[in-house]
Amino acid sequence: MEKEKKLIEGAIFLSQEPVSEEELSEKLGIEKEKVSLVISQLLLDYSDRGIVLKKVAGGYRFFTAPELKEELSKFVEERPVRLSRPLLEVLAIVAYNQPITRKRIAQIRGQNPDGALKSLLEKGLIEVVGRESSPGRPKLYGTTKAFLEHFGLASLQDLPPIELTEVEGEGEG
Repeated sequence: MEKEKKLIEGAIFLSQEPVSEEELSEKLGIEKEKVSLVISQLLLDYSDRGIVLKKVAGGYRFFTAPELKEELSKFVEERPVRLSRPLLEVLAIVAYNQPITRKRIAQIRGQNPDGALKSLLEKGLIEVVGRESSPGRPKLYGTTKAFLEHFGLASLQDLPPIELTEVEGEGEG
């Protein structure tokens, strides 16, 4: 069991992206039940250390402990994905309404989303997930695993609930 634990720990450490239990089982030749057991142990082992193991985007990945971010930032040259307000607006619309067409995004936002969609596609935060069956078969957009990773979410169910507030003057007529 100790060798399997070391192998799984090493595989997660080496992986550039979150690695799933299925992938660990398949690539390391370890039964899925044993992988699940070892992951549970590793989650416990790393729960109160400088490095934590987190489930994100359907897999597992090591991160530095969030409470150490400020002190450890001196050791990292950060190049975060920069998201302007228009990009964040379009990304939020896609995240909460996916799959969604460009036309529907424009209706919700009240502005042409083409530039934002192009930028979000280039950054890998959204992707084309299909086509609508309506005339013209418009593209449907959805978020990617990179989106989940960027925001530290295990799944879309972890998105915070949205609170809609009425803007003064809207809806009056």
